[in-house]
Amino acid sequence: MPLSRYADRTLQSWMNRADRKPLIVRGARQTGKSTAVRRLGESAPLFLELNFERHQDLALVQSCNSAEELLQRLQQHHNLVALPPGTLLFLDEIQEHPEALSWLRFFYEDFPEIAVVAAGSLLEVRLRDTPLPFPVGRVEFLRLEPLTFLDFLSATNDNKLAADLRSEFENPHGISAGLHHLAMERLRTFLVVGGMPEAVAKWEATRNSVEVARVHEALQQAYLEDLLKYGVRSGTKALQSVLAAAPAFYGSRYKQRHLVPGQKDRAITEAVDLLERAMVLHRARPTIHHRLPLLTREKAAHKLLPLDMGLALMQLGIRPEHLAQTAVESLLDGRIAEAFVGVQLLAGHAQRGRDLFFWTRESTSRSAAEVNFLLPSTHGVLPVEVKAGKAGTLKSLHQFLVASGGDVGIRLASTTGGVEELNVGLPNGENLKYTLRTHPLYLAELLV
Repeated sequence: MPLSRYADRTLQSWMNRADRKPLIVRGARQTGKSTAVRRLGESAPLFLELNFERHQDLALVQSCNSAEELLQRLQQHHNLVALPPGTLLFLDEIQEHPEALSWLRFFYEDFPEIAVVAAGSLLEVRLRDTPLPFPVGRVEFLRLEPLTFLDFLSATNDNKLAADLRSEFENPHGISAGLHHLAMERLRTFLVVGGMPEAVAKWEATRNSVEVARVHEALQQAYLEDLLKYGVRSGTKALQSVLAAAPAFYGSRYKQRHLVPGQKDRAITEAVDLLERAMVLHRARPTIHHRLPLLTREKAAHKLLPLDMGLALMQLGIRPEHLAQTAVESLLDGRIAEAFVGVQLLAGHAQRGRDLFFWTRESTSRSAAEVNFLLPSTHGVLPVEVKAGKAGTLKSLHQFLVASGGDVGIRLASTTGGVEELNVGLPNGENLKYTLRTHPLYLAELLV
């Protein structure tokens, strides 16, 4: 049974718009891009799919010189006088013939009645060495990450729990205790299974974490083999080294020389860049800014985030029994919780860019400060801290609010949550009045 997810509603909304543009769906391999588009095709008057990894489909595309000629050939092939309005044309694995990207402009300008979706797992990697004119302003983008926590609940027959958690998210008194307890149990399962569709389907079919681990191991090997086909300019050794070393840095900042000691910084930089282009891992960017636009602080250490928490925990050797005995925020000194939140923030906002920022202030004259994540909102930039329950201070969040002039902060923890109006005394003798919104960390994807 196909997995239902938030991306389905996003795709259907795009399909229903009169002003839609050709859509490029991006994401790592095996995140469910093709399945989601095929599911969308079930509601279209006609669904046509060309997979550029199939020799026959690629040969057809390469024999055409324009979008118009391709449509004519498809009509002939399917014995159609014309393609009905609302036809969905799916160009899958377009990275195998990226020249076809230029056709998207003409689909938009000359055939707006045809809905066109292009997908390519390694598109950015292929375009790295083969720059092509891109149809800027003539296309839209959707980024497909692994399933979010709420997607996972829906995919594993916990639809009611997912709906109840959504409805109580804005409750100023927090999530009800019974609902929270159940959600925390499901969170521990989600951390083991993750959001890769194949792993979720295996869990739903077997409820066996050993079987899920086999899926994760196969996916990890497939990513390595896939990426080694493209390689890095300085060789494949750095790429393999970074893939092996990255899990130890998930949820924390890293410097190139510490990531793989003994390797040249240039080779490591190139390998990390390739992995990020392929969306196999993410980097959260450091910034010193308090207002939009947020700009990356040059030469400051980035924060490393995994593609998927299930894959990450498999790589780190964290087993279900470890999760049962330890608070999520305590795993690896809190890095697992922070990595989870980062992944959920990226996956929950698939139509935004992939840049995720955190705030840092490193100074010899003043104490250092770091806010885990920053979120753009209609009220400015919101600081987000991941904390262990109500323990721990919020000094960095307070410093950010003072510097930015903001009056709302967000804390994510393994608590039921709630809203507090606080008046905090500062070291300089002044007071900071602000609203602290605390949410269970498993609902990070619902943040603005």
